[in-house]
Amino acid sequence: MDASLEIVKVERQLRRMRVCLITAVAAAVATAAIMANSGEAVAQDGGKAKFDEIEVQRINVVEPDGKPRMVLSNKERSPGVVVNGVDLGNAGTRPGMTFYNGEGDESGGLGTDNGVNDGKPWAVGQLSFDQYKQDQTLVLRYMEQEGVRGVGLAVNDRPEAPLPESFEEYKKIEQMPPGPARDQAMAAYRKKYPSPQRVFIGKNPDKSSAVTLADGKGTPRIVMRVDQDGNPRIQFLNAKGKVTRTIKG
Repeated sequence: MDASLEIVKVERQLRRMRVCLITAVAAAVATAAIMANSGEAVAQDGGKAKFDEIEVQRINVVEPDGKPRMVLSNKERSPGVVVNGVDLGNAGTRPGMTFYNGEGDESGGLGTDNGVNDGKPWAVGQLSFDQYKQDQTLVLRYMEQEGVRGVGLAVNDRPEAPLPESFEEYKKIEQMPPGPARDQAMAAYRKKYPSPQRVFIGKNPDKSSAVTLADGKGTPRIVMRVDQDGNPRIQFLNAKGKVTRTIKG
């Protein structure tokens, strides 16, 4: 092997050793500072520890009484959805940032993820805020699946009932085998706990940009659209979703 290449290899190994040593020392110092509640390292700076860089899998931000207010985590260590002290699942599925209200209920979050299924890529990015004791009511989302993309801002209505009240009912329906009975049960559930999308502003999978305003049942009533070729139009629809008038630019 060329001597110069061997020197480069050794230098790289030494750099790795230095990085490992520095990391170990930093971790030890941090641990000592945290454990020494009245120690000099903490007292000198008001209980604050300073780092140029840290590497963690999860960070919990809590109130003095221990209630969570924000969690920053990777996918594996992400928290589940908790409302009224009831764990609604989804732990270990949502990398990003989770927000909590003053009662310890999840109230929204920021996340992004991607992957490949059967050789076909998918991606999603989302910032959302939940209705009190309920689910997402304001959502900024990007989604891509098999080359089809959509992005926009959505405003949703949510039921008045707290989310845990409908959770068990929804789980039972989800576990039913596919078929007419399951479809009917899901339709009845959605009628009992309506969550219509009222507003959408964004880009559709057909690459048109649109503003859609819907009624309380989620039926679009006004749609302002500009297609990919630049053709604008405004559509008015009745309660059944049928276009009754179109204004073209």
